[in-house]
Amino acid sequence: MAIKNLKKHSSESIRQYYHSTGLYDSLIYREISPNKNMSPEERIGNLIQKIKKNSIKFNKDPNNIQFSNKNLNSKIMIIGDMPSHSDEKNNSLFSDEAGDLLNKMLQAISLSTDKVYLTNIVHFYTNENKQNYINQKNILKKLTHEHIEIIQPKIIFLLGSLPLEILFGTDYSIAKNRGQWLQYRTKESTIDTLASFHPNFLIKQPNQKKNSWIDLQILEQKIKQLNIK
Repeated sequence: MAIKNLKKHSSESIRQYYHSTGLYDSLIYREISPNKNMSPEERIGNLIQKIKKNSIKFNKDPNNIQFSNKNLNSKIMIIGDMPSHSDEKNNSLFSDEAGDLLNKMLQAISLSTDKVYLTNIVHFYTNENKQNYINQKNILKKLTHEHIEIIQPKIIFLLGSLPLEILFGTDYSIAKNRGQWLQYRTKESTIDTLASFHPNFLIKQPNQKKNSWIDLQILEQKIKQLNIK
């Protein structure tokens, strides 16, 4: 076999091996990681392209991705679970009843969705069980980690169990860790992170709004402590 063909055969064998071991996605991810010299807007564009490529794994239309509210300069990053059917139709995040409730929650501590950076751990609508996406936690965590490094927030506010379990592991849950400050680490910083109920859950379980209010007050105190405007 010619050297050129041998190299090609070896490369294909390695590729097949990594596919079979589940490591191929990790290699692809590292290979196309964004250049740190890019602007935040360019890095976001790069990240969206990665998310579109990964949407194929979930049999989703890459053109139906709902990514963020584009408030790139905000120091408060709110991460929910996934867009709703209404979000998909309106091409906007938190555009439904849950969004109305989220606005009221934030207004109660002198915030609004216009002052925070809104996104989700999954960027397309699905009617599948949300917990199914725990099986994709490795790639979802890597994509979200890159997202966080681009935004560089001072505070992360997680809505619901899915983003909490993806970022911190399945040993964490809203039942055990709600209202506790956790530390999310990137290469450049350690970010104060708080998890609470998703507005959709509060709509179904309004008796939990009192606990949600406690969490919001904890969030408000941290915002004041860090002097975030």
